[in-house]
Amino acid sequence: MMIKLFKFLSSKSQVEMIKRGLIVPPGATEKPTKTVTDLLEDFTRSVLGPENRHKSNNMGREHLYKYLPATQAELPVRRMSDSYDTAIIPLGTDMSMREKYMTFHKTIRIGRLLEDLDIFAVTLCYRHILNPKQPSNVSISPYSIVTACVDQIDISHVPLRHDADIRLRGHVTWVGKSSLEATMEVDQIDEKTNAWNTVTNARFVMVSRDPMNKGSAIVNQLLPETEGEKALFRKGEENKERRTQMQTTSLFRKPPSEQERLIIHDQFLRTIDWKSMSFKTRIKPANSVWMADAKLKNMIICHPENRNRFNKIFGGFLMRLAVELAWANCYVYCKSLPTVVHVDDILFRKPVEIGSLLYFSSQVVYTQGHYVMVRVSAEVVQPEDGTHDLTNVFHFTLKTDGMAPEVIPRTYQEAMMFLDGRRHFMDTEHPSPAGGPLAKL
Repeated sequence: MMIKLFKFLSSKSQVEMIKRGLIVPPGATEKPTKTVTDLLEDFTRSVLGPENRHKSNNMGREHLYKYLPATQAELPVRRMSDSYDTAIIPLGTDMSMREKYMTFHKTIRIGRLLEDLDIFAVTLCYRHILNPKQPSNVSISPYSIVTACVDQIDISHVPLRHDADIRLRGHVTWVGKSSLEATMEVDQIDEKTNAWNTVTNARFVMVSRDPMNKGSAIVNQLLPETEGEKALFRKGEENKERRTQMQTTSLFRKPPSEQERLIIHDQFLRTIDWKSMSFKTRIKPANSVWMADAKLKNMIICHPENRNRFNKIFGGFLMRLAVELAWANCYVYCKSLPTVVHVDDILFRKPVEIGSLLYFSSQVVYTQGHYVMVRVSAEVVQPEDGTHDLTNVFHFTLKTDGMAPEVIPRTYQEAMMFLDGRRHFMDTEHPSPAGGPLAKL
């Protein structure tokens, strides 16, 4: 990607730099001084307190309600630079960490990176919050920051190295009353040039909750001062409107468009047995797979080991399981090693309780050229009555070296999944087939 530099004067006549959607404050160091482990330990100690034992509920947090503000006017306005932070994953020097992040073909496990990004986004939001109502001798924050959705993650088509340091950096770029958008980038060091190359851009939407995670909690307003900051803030507003529009036009609410209906009917015509002229008999086109045969499933037990600080299952852990299942499904489907290139619209509908039986179902829903769109759903299963409660939905785009087989729906339900996958894919930028500049397919 090209590095775009926009120079402008701030109110203090300082020059700031916008680099791939981030504003890097003046004086920021190129190489972080703390690791992701240091970041988590500092965050735990200074924000959440020392308690880390599993509890059946959020005991010991009820007294924190009195420190929450009633309006945003009670909180000081914050700036984007206030939440800026960096951390390093020292894969170049830490052998034990390298083992944790390395795949069997010596690239980086994207699932591990998603876990780190989820934690990093939470810490950025806590850095944004400044609450005068909280006494200095009270270290535990009355806020509970949780992930609402992963809006978008773009991953470089060049595989990440397993033996070179990775840098995380980011800051809050948009704030509502209780919701925050954290924009982050992932860089990897080029040891030959000693330069950091951006390999991933990510945008998470977080929500602020009360101490018991039962209701929303108001956070500080964000004041964009420079033209660059205002552009980032406007982008956050546009992202919010886009998500609202997607919900309004969802196939769960409105029928397919005329163009989409024609696409589905054309698929139907291509699967007709013209000799029998029967609606019951369907013939699979060459180099295609019935959607019903493009599934892969998994069931896990949610143990306390994978909890977050609020005694729910850690969202990053769920993302790791989902992306690895999607990758395995795509591998089986295409019969060649795929690469995850895009993550979008991961919805965290409900928290997952410790002790839950969590059922993951991955489905290839759309293919085009070298690209495969995989949808993964997570449901809590109640063994006593057999009911399923949807908690998470994930969307992943993967790329293979060869042309992916076309996925063909047979039922109306599958046709709707196909169209939904197509919508997600069309909203994503991918390299053109000729390998030229980024273009929307």
